Amino acid sequence: MLKWFLAFFGIVLLFNSCDTKDHQALTAFGVYCEMVANDAKPVAFHYPMQTDEVNALWNDFEGIAQDYDVALYREENLPNSLLFPDDIAKGKEVVLIYKGNRLHQYLQWKEDALVIESKDFKALEANSRRLGRLLGYSPKGINELLRKNSAYRDLTSFKVKEQTTHLYYADLEGAISFYKNTLGLHQKDSSTFQISSKGYIQLHPFDEKHTIKDPKSTAIALLTDELASWYAHVQREDIPIKYTYKPRVGGPHDGFVAIDPGGYLLEFEQFKQHPENELFMAVLSTVRPVKTKIADLDFYGTITWTYHNDMLKMQRFYEQRLGYELVADQGWTKIYQTTNTTFIGLVDEKRGMEDYADQKAVELEWKVSNFVGFRDYAKKYLIPFIQNDSILVGPERYTYRISPENQDE
Repeated sequence: MLKWFLAFFGIVLLFNSCDTKDHQALTAFGVYCEMVANDAKPVAFHYPMQTDEVNALWNDFEGIAQDYDVALYREENLPNSLLFPDDIAKGKEVVLIYKGNRLHQYLQWKEDALVIESKDFKALEANSRRLGRLLGYSPKGINELLRKNSAYRDLTSFKVKEQTTHLYYADLEGAISFYKNTLGLHQKDSSTFQISSKGYIQLHPFDEKHTIKDPKSTAIALLTDELASWYAHVQREDIPIKYTYKPRVGGPHDGFVAIDPGGYLLEFEQFKQHPENELFMAVLSTVRPVKTKIADLDFYGTITWTYHNDMLKMQRFYEQRLGYELVADQGWTKIYQTTNTTFIGLVDEKRGMEDYADQKAVELEWKVSNFVGFRDYAKKYLIPFIQNDSILVGPERYTYRISPENQDE
């Protein structure tokens, strides 16, 4: 704390002898140094300046860097990337602020960046993301910069409005009765039920693509603060229970798992304030519950859990192609926000309740407000994943339907 104060005090003294422009440069420089010193950023770029401007302030820069115990590197030829406008550093220098081996990491990036052809969009995007990670940007932040400076888009660019999870049954009428009468969910149509303000499940009979032999490879979390009351209701209704309700003090969440008529797992769950849930709890704090037809019982959100072999590959797909934000990291599960009340939970199948399978009795659907824009973009940039203009098949064979918010589109 004392070291920080002395460094700050030193900057203040410098300001007294600087003009306004120098004052601004030193203020920014001190902030960047503090961020690198405290590992908020692996590397920081001070904003581009003319060489004579850098020369005039170099002794001050070095003094501030020494106070924060960080190192400096003058970059006179910053390669172009898709994160910034092409001319952002033309004819200017950028001062890099770093610690340890981060300069070697930057120079390796630069070496690769200089040989990428301008027409190779895939390589440019990958290398730009690499620079973004070095600068400490989040996947969402990198996506936002890519959208500003390139043709890149993700699914969220087209405004995701609803999420529906599609489930398949041998006894469709029995399943409909269960969700309508036993759980008391409100119906959007004859086979679609509302869980949260933007979250639905839709029930279907088995078909050629989804058969009774297919593993479920999904579970549905029903988020509620009424766990004890729901557990009592489930017991009264003789709904099969896979895992009983055993609340834990200090844990990240509580819940129990029931089984619906088709064998799908329903996880009644409440998340609690915990280091792994801090952002998630802030997100959930703004959500209003949706009442069911069961007295005093409600749900305020839903997570569709999907089960995977290669978690890192799936994370990249969700962050880079779909653009969803990670709101809770439980280690072997990663929860992404898709709308204000709906989420997808990626689960390592080695530890999850279900197993990964290539064929599965589940599909996911997201309604978007700019369906035409999505379709046009997908034809050009989502070729490895797109089928029939509106269906994405992800890296581990989950099917994602993209549909218009307005059915007239």
